[in-house]
Amino acid sequence: METAVLSGEQVYERKAADCETSAAEKRSESTPLVSVIMPAYNAEKYIEQAIRSVQKQTVRSWELIVVDDRSTDKTAEQIRRLAAEDMRIIPVYSEMNHGAAESRNIALRQCRGEFIALLDADDIWRPQKLEKQLEKARETDADIIYTSYAMIDEQGKRCYTDFIVEETTNLKAMLNCNTIGCSTVMMKAKALSGQSFVSEFYHEDYVMWLSLLKAGCTAVGVRDILVDYRVARGSRSFNKLKSAKNRWRVYRDYLKLPLIPSVKAMVGYAINGLKKYR
Repeated sequence: METAVLSGEQVYERKAADCETSAAEKRSESTPLVSVIMPAYNAEKYIEQAIRSVQKQTVRSWELIVVDDRSTDKTAEQIRRLAAEDMRIIPVYSEMNHGAAESRNIALRQCRGEFIALLDADDIWRPQKLEKQLEKARETDADIIYTSYAMIDEQGKRCYTDFIVEETTNLKAMLNCNTIGCSTVMMKAKALSGQSFVSEFYHEDYVMWLSLLKAGCTAVGVRDILVDYRVARGSRSFNKLKSAKNRWRVYRDYLKLPLIPSVKAMVGYAINGLKKYR
């Protein structure tokens, strides 16, 4: 009898599938209203605060899918401890590190809720975040609901001017200013059907918003500050030069914008960046 030999990629895919199956087995019978996606890598310093902020929501019908991206610190241990306390927390432990985009995709395949919300492992939701977004969803029937946010440093202290969003945005407006902060987003699950986060671009969340808006999705904002967004040294948000280079790639390689419109969009991006981080 011949023994099948699996490639490294096949082994990874099989282990990832096993992790997803194990996560699914932990679920309760009831279907949550909101599925929350949280990728985590070496987030031991902040992840408990992020998870507790979900538990403090005034909306109780949620599930939180936390994907540990093969952390080398105690992130996985913290996730395991917190999941043991609350059956709504669904842990997934990756067998290899593959980045935030694919971690979100792994969680996305697990989601059961009518709505899907994103939260990074170092950010914090305020208690009425989901409640106010669900109210806005009922009022407007929008596909994407985002909120204003405060910016905090590693110690949790306010470090920049609060970012107050416009009540609506669209594809054209998003070229100049990414109004949609990742940890503020809540979306209709059906709007994400067939969609996935792409790892080819630096800010995969921004590319996702553009993709949804190009597909005809509508986006509205809640002007209340409902998220504390952490700007830590060494984070992707902190590296402005790298962010600018990769924004240019989105314009030229993803959107296929001609040179002049790309230059105009970059000027708008730079001006709005200066206003935001003042």
